[in-house]
Amino acid sequence: MMGTGVASGDNRARLAAEAAISSPLLEDVDLSGARGVLVNITAGPDMSIGEFEEVGEVVKSFTSEDATVVVGTVIDPNMTTDELRVTVVVTGLGGKIRQVSSSDKVIAYNPTKNNVSENTKVDGTIDYRKFDKPAVMRNAINASSLDDSINLVASVDKNIEYLDIPAFLRREDRTKG
Repeated sequence: MMGTGVASGDNRARLAAEAAISSPLLEDVDLSGARGVLVNITAGPDMSIGEFEEVGEVVKSFTSEDATVVVGTVIDPNMTTDELRVTVVVTGLGGKIRQVSSSDKVIAYNPTKNNVSENTKVDGTIDYRKFDKPAVMRNAINASSLDDSINLVASVDKNIEYLDIPAFLRREDRTKG
């Protein structure tokens, strides 16, 4: 639901906010039940921070304590210097917050029995005692592949000095040689 109010002169912020809340579009809406309120203030460059805060206070006075109220502004240089427009968008009306009950179940997708990890028990639950062992040992990486990766790191360390030369110069050197 949404409402709009426009006011000018003294107390224009309060009057525009009250007009937006009492807009015919929000006539049958109880704002105290709203879970979210989005407020847009449009004014000329003469709008003050005090007016911004006043609009926020007026809107918050009509909503419940746990409602989320977000206030934003638009400075429109084409507006008349004395005019202020407030637009209010109200959400979460009449909705009930869903309570999670103990009867709600989480169902795991298990397309094949071959997909069962060695960390699961026969009944399908996870055996957390196996997580005490490091992942490298659980995954049984053999020593030869570990030695290969250590040798790769050592060879990279020896040749790392070439990185001191910018890439475009290295490429240029390769094309000449």
